[in-house]
Amino acid sequence: MANAAVAISAGRIVGVGEAAELSGLFSGDYETLDLRGAYVMPGLIDLHTDTLEKEITPRPSADFPIDVAVQELDRKLVACGITTVYHSLHFGYEESELNNRSRYSRRQVVDGVCAMAAGHTLAKTRIHARYEVVGMGPGALGLVRGLLEDGVVDLLSFMDHTPGQGQYTRELFIQRQSKLGIDEAQALRILSEKQARPRLTLEQMKSVADLALGFGVPIASHDDDTPEKVRQMHDLGVTICEFPINMASAETARELGLEVFGGASNVFRGGSLTGNLNVAEAMRAGAVNALCSDYYPPAMIHAVFKLAREGVLPLHEAVNAATLVPARAAGVAQDTGSIEVGKEADLIVVQLRGESPVVAQTFVRGERVHMAGRDRVAQLQVGAS
Repeated sequence: MANAAVAISAGRIVGVGEAAELSGLFSGDYETLDLRGAYVMPGLIDLHTDTLEKEITPRPSADFPIDVAVQELDRKLVACGITTVYHSLHFGYEESELNNRSRYSRRQVVDGVCAMAAGHTLAKTRIHARYEVVGMGPGALGLVRGLLEDGVVDLLSFMDHTPGQGQYTRELFIQRQSKLGIDEAQALRILSEKQARPRLTLEQMKSVADLALGFGVPIASHDDDTPEKVRQMHDLGVTICEFPINMASAETARELGLEVFGGASNVFRGGSLTGNLNVAEAMRAGAVNALCSDYYPPAMIHAVFKLAREGVLPLHEAVNAATLVPARAAGVAQDTGSIEVGKEADLIVVQLRGESPVVAQTFVRGERVHMAGRDRVAQLQVGAS
């Protein structure tokens, strides 16, 4: 909509349309922002970002306080236009692996995020529990079940990073080991050891899935590499397919009615780091319909505009892929994800500098939580005009 306005009251959108018409919604003085020359868009909703764990422990054993890490990453996220974030936290790996990197337990990280989310963050802050089904340490199953019962998990995903399948093919694993100076024979021994790790049974996965669904927590699958795996995950109650490895898996997921997420970083960079699915091509074909940041939050807004600029999707559909579709997938579309009357005023103001989008302002529940520089779109007036 051109030459339009959005009216906000008490943190919610109360009108969308011609400015002159909307002024009648208010009595007395009210604030107006002149945003001509910029885009007003829904705030981005990121269901999968791995960045928090790296913010807490940027180098092995270099831990920083969890509350500080959440606070500082939070400021970066709203500057990227992300108004709702689901921090993806790993569960299920052997504790020895995690302890080699950080002194914090999984429970400590979750508790720290929840404490900050209860009123201390600029973005709406949620927890995405990424449950590794292979190599799980003792107590992992009980921990994940306990977190679900405590109501602190907002999204659950099942992932399998065992090399030899998914995104880590046998050939790719050997190549990466070779770069570390490990010969093929030793690499194959390591591969065999990793493939022999304990694995959640399908019955155990179903018990966790049923528990999550009983609490209204949506479930995602991760790195599906065959249509058969997609169907198996769908039978468990999965409604989100994250990072399908190939077009056949993505197309099967869409046929089953799943929301299919690709990495915005894949779109922005022009392809997969490991030669897997090209997300932009899959979006053009209708096999992927949503974006998440994966490992680089700034990629979200850049991917949206790149998709539109290159004719992959019209701008409004590219925006939906980072806003309305994720909101729908997470079960929060009644409150956010689009500019509609009644929804919370989670909005971003975007300007183009050449072809590059810049988030000039970010609003969460009607409160401005980010403003970049002294651009003209920052002008604010008080009055009744």
